[in-house]
Amino acid sequence: MNENAESSSVKETNTSTGWKLQFGVLCGMLMLALIGMGLSQALEQSAWWYWLFVVFTYAALGLWRSTRKAKRGGHGLKNLISRELAHWAVLLAFLGVLAVLERKEIISRESSSDFALLLLAFSCCLAGIHFDWLLLIMGVVLTVMLVAMATLEQYTIVLWLVMIVVTVAAAAFFYLKSNRGRAADGLD
Repeated sequence: MNENAESSSVKETNTSTGWKLQFGVLCGMLMLALIGMGLSQALEQSAWWYWLFVVFTYAALGLWRSTRKAKRGGHGLKNLISRELAHWAVLLAFLGVLAVLERKEIISRESSSDFALLLLAFSCCLAGIHFDWLLLIMGVVLTVMLVAMATLEQYTIVLWLVMIVVTVAAAAFFYLKSNRGRAADGLD
């Protein structure tokens, strides 16, 4: 099989199943964040370990997606990987500072968990701008979830409705972007 036929076959596979995989990744990331929000409110120490797990998971997913994209585009990986690892390492360092502030009782546990989620949302937005647009969507969704949780705590039903609307809007944006990409490739 020649190189052009192989690349065409890979591109067709990526576009036909790619949006489903990307939507699945987005939903999985969203579920991890929702679980983390619940744990942050319910548990004292275990929530920190869970947020560290979420950061490592988001970093691994982002790195996986951006290296796949770079390989398909024929770009170098060494610089991309080092920049992305540095990005997530900085987030871990800031979360460590936040943990110290909480343990020294400079800020409360509730505020600390909100700040941790805000740092994760901000890091996702920056990673989305620099590495992979899916992380930008995740950062925006995390920010809306945090604001909704903080302002609508007594209105649980409204909070869930806001999260559902944001998720549907992100999915619609994602689906439309995927369809535009397929139409541009002439596969639609």
